[in-house]
Amino acid sequence: MLRDPTAETSSALRDRVPPFDTLEDRTVALMDIGKMRGDEFIDRLEQLCSERGISTRRYKKPTNTRVAPREMINDIADNCQAVIIALSDCGSCTSCSTHDLNDLDKKGLAGVSVLTTEFEQAFESQKSSIGLDAASVYVEHPLQNKTTEELHRSAESAFDDILRAISIEVPSLHTSKAA
Repeated sequence: MLRDPTAETSSALRDRVPPFDTLEDRTVALMDIGKMRGDEFIDRLEQLCSERGISTRRYKKPTNTRVAPREMINDIADNCQAVIIALSDCGSCTSCSTHDLNDLDKKGLAGVSVLTTEFEQAFESQKSSIGLDAASVYVEHPLQNKTTEELHRSAESAFDDILRAISIEVPSLHTSKAA
């Protein structure tokens, strides 16, 4: 299904689902929008979540140029309480990801979209058109020419901001207690 990003308009932004007090006993969906190299960024987010004791489920859209399939949106809503959508670095994927974030917000999930800095204005325009006061975190543009190490560093530097968009309490590094 294709969506015209100008078809939905609203004069006021609806409040988004607020961040949780804590992510304890909650599952965070990591939605890879299907952009080339975005999986490497998500890989590092998944590792960082694990290190902090945050439960995650991984999802990948079939294409970044369309909204997520309804089945995926429903699966995320049935099995997760929060969502991180990453990594948008162009206009069409920014539009589709914003619609996905809106659909999940309407289902009660706290969410954040991770985009490159070049598309901050596009995201602001999209969320205004949709009417959702959505959360976002920006990483340096461009994405495609970065090494895996650079993508991982981008994920690491944005990680606490990403968590703050979905949880008031940002868990510290998870350490196991010796018996």
